[in-house]
Amino acid sequence: DGELPAISSDPGLYRVRHRDRDGLEYIGETGRSTRGRVGALARNVYSEEMPFRDPHTAAPCLWAVRDRYGPEFEVSTTTPPLAEDDQDRKGLEAAQIAIARREMGQSPTANFGRIIEGYSQSSYRKDGYVGGPLEAGETEPNAEPGRGPVPWENVDDVTASDWMGLEWSESYLLADRLEPDLPDAGVYRIWLEGDTPPLAYIGETSAFTGRLRRHEKIFGGEARFAVAMPKGMDAKHKRTEVETDLIGAHYLAHGQSPLAQFGNGDAIPQ
Repeated sequence: DGELPAISSDPGLYRVRHRDRDGLEYIGETGRSTRGRVGALARNVYSEEMPFRDPHTAAPCLWAVRDRYGPEFEVSTTTPPLAEDDQDRKGLEAAQIAIARREMGQSPTANFGRIIEGYSQSSYRKDGYVGGPLEAGETEPNAEPGRGPVPWENVDDVTASDWMGLEWSESYLLADRLEPDLPDAGVYRIWLEGDTPPLAYIGETSAFTGRLRRHEKIFGGEARFAVAMPKGMDAKHKRTEVETDLIGAHYLAHGQSPLAQFGNGDAIPQ
């Protein structure tokens, strides 16, 4: 914790809490100046009216927390050397969010694009909508609670049928993606045969057919995939919560993110 001038200008991670509330309000990362990113967030959170969702998607929710509970936010940061690498930094962020979810039983308030009850959320700047308090009894979909953490069982075996305590389908070749009867929405993992860990990719989707077709172009038809449909996959933020649990656990267990995670498709051998 400390004043902004004491925060490093190196790439890093940061977390936000409110003195009068339990748990964390937000966990984030930046590949630029951590001091600059935190400073920009603070200026938006303490602005007179709710800020837009850009340049910081968490700002509207944190603004709403300040409006309701007061201005007593605290921030702590870390800028380890490995944070200069995108894969490591974003893997660390996923790991920290996953740990926070496991310990708190829920996500940090402002992660995954949510807003607290009683507030509408600002749009992105180009759309021009400024959010704020709602009338009594009103709500919006982004205020819907997320889902709890996955069970964290059998963490190390990333291709097991019960990895992370979920019920995974049998594995299929991406070339045979049309054969299984896939669910409407869920999470999935992709790996290269004989080369795990690490996995190649972890994702979430509400449209498996199109998503897996695009992945075949990246990973090839001989790559394997399996899917899982835990409860609460009806909203994107819930699927992303589970996706983050899986990516974070993978990073903690094996010291790296899945090979092509975070847009790193060049890591896949052609």
